[in-house]
Amino acid sequence: MRTELIVTTSHKPDAVLRARAAHFARELDCEVAGRHAEGMPVVFGRYPEAQRALVVQSGRLLLVNRAGNEVFFHPNLGAMRLRNVLRGQPDYLLEAMQLVPGESVLDCTLGYAGEATLCAHAVGDTGEVHGIEGSQELGIVVREGLKVFETDKAALNEAMRRVRVVHLGHHLEFLKVCPDKRYDVVYFDPFFDVAVDTEETLVPLKAFGDHSPLTTEALTHARRIARRRVVVKTARWSEQLADFGITELVGAKARRVVYGIISVQDSEKSAPDE
Repeated sequence: MRTELIVTTSHKPDAVLRARAAHFARELDCEVAGRHAEGMPVVFGRYPEAQRALVVQSGRLLLVNRAGNEVFFHPNLGAMRLRNVLRGQPDYLLEAMQLVPGESVLDCTLGYAGEATLCAHAVGDTGEVHGIEGSQELGIVVREGLKVFETDKAALNEAMRRVRVVHLGHHLEFLKVCPDKRYDVVYFDPFFDVAVDTEETLVPLKAFGDHSPLTTEALTHARRIARRRVVVKTARWSEQLADFGITELVGAKARRVVYGIISVQDSEKSAPDE
């Protein structure tokens, strides 16, 4: 059983909240911490090994840690980017992926699912977008939020509902057993290997996200799984893409991030006959 994580509820929980807390604790293989009127420092005090807590509240899930950081689901920058796309503005992720309706995308580093939501809008209701989140508890917060969060934009709500979380755990676990050519595009947005001044709304994600680096093994499986291309996001001045032999880039010179492209179709066509 995991001891670094606990599941609890908001103050004065009813039977529904207690039942949901028990459900998530079973999924996460951790203990339910009963709560009445105590603050979270008191709850953490009863569980000295626990570093994080999933708090089941009415209408949402909240992740908190001992340092006081917290995160809950919100479409965040993904909402702003989709609004821009709906106004006819370009988006470098969509430019890198070149998606058309009906295609499929695997997002291996889901995070807040903002970019997965962009992809879901691009592929439409005949396509599919699947997500993997290395932090199981963060993945549950995002998975449940995608089901119920409502905005004033129908297109955004519909896109969020189409994102499906298919694996809670490291992406390599999923990639190793994924069939060949399962997705049109496979996407990675790992935490950068060099510092980037991120938007303030993304900073809490660092406290709870999976910081595992992207590996050559993962990219090898991604090439096998992708029908068209693999896309990797990183800091513009990082050497990460060059280390992986990725030279095709999309992104404005003034931007701090860039999308690297591995065109799987092109590499297969250029391979010599055996």
